[in-house]
Amino acid sequence: MNMSKTVVLLSLFFLLPAKAEMTARAVVSAIDRTILSAEISGNVVYLPTGDGEYFKKGALLAKIDCAIYEAQQRKIEIQKKIALYQMQKNEQLNKLNAIGAFEVLISQEEYSKQGAELDIVSVNVKRCKIYAPFNGRVVEKKVNLHQSIKAQQEILEIVGTGNLEAIVVVHATWLSWLKKGDKLTLNVDETQTDIKVIVKEIGAVVDPTSQTVLIRAKLFKPYGKIIAGMSGTATFNYKNNSKN
Repeated sequence: MNMSKTVVLLSLFFLLPAKAEMTARAVVSAIDRTILSAEISGNVVYLPTGDGEYFKKGALLAKIDCAIYEAQQRKIEIQKKIALYQMQKNEQLNKLNAIGAFEVLISQEEYSKQGAELDIVSVNVKRCKIYAPFNGRVVEKKVNLHQSIKAQQEILEIVGTGNLEAIVVVHATWLSWLKKGDKLTLNVDETQTDIKVIVKEIGAVVDPTSQTVLIRAKLFKPYGKIIAGMSGTATFNYKNNSKN
C-alpha cells in the first residue's frame, strides 16, 4: 500500500466518532462439515432417503454389504480355535517330554498370528457401517443404493447443525480496536433475523492486496431457521479510544 493511501486511511480513522456502528458482510458457515468415504469395497445396501435429511450423532448413515467380511471373520475365528487346541496339546506333550520347546513356541506364535488376523477382519466388519460423527443433515449423496463402490470412494457429504459461525472479512485498520471476545449482531439476509455473535478468532495475516483480514465469529443459539451458506451484515460496536 503506497504512502498516500495510508495517509487517507489514517485520516478517515481519526475522523470517526468516539462511538459508532461499523458493518461488514458475513457468510454463515458450519464448523462441522465433511465428506464420508468408504474404507472397504462392496455394494451399498443402506443410505439416507434423500438430501437434506436430518440425523443424530451416532445414527447409521451408510451400510456396505458385509457378507464376505463376516464370512472371513468366522473363518479366522475357527482357525484361531484350532491354533489354540494345537498350542494346548503341544504344551501337554512338552510336559511329557514328547516334543521339544521349539514345537511349543511355534504353536504359540501360530495362535498369536491367528489372533492378529482376526483383529484385521474384525476392523473390516466394523467398516461396513458408517455412523454420524455429529448431529447434522445430508448435503449430498455421492452414490446410489445398490451401487458397487471401491475403497476411498466418496459416499455422503454431511454438514453439522449444532455449531455455526460467521466468516467476516473486515479492513485491516479495524485491528486497532477489534479484539477476540467482542460481541456483535448479525442480520441474516435470508431470514431477516438478528442473532448475537461473538468474535472467536482473528486472522493471523492481512491480505496484502485488499488490506483485509478474516474474522471468525461464533453464533449464539438458538439458530432458528439459520443454516450454513446464508449471508448477512455484521454490525460491530466501534469505540475510538483515541478520543477521550
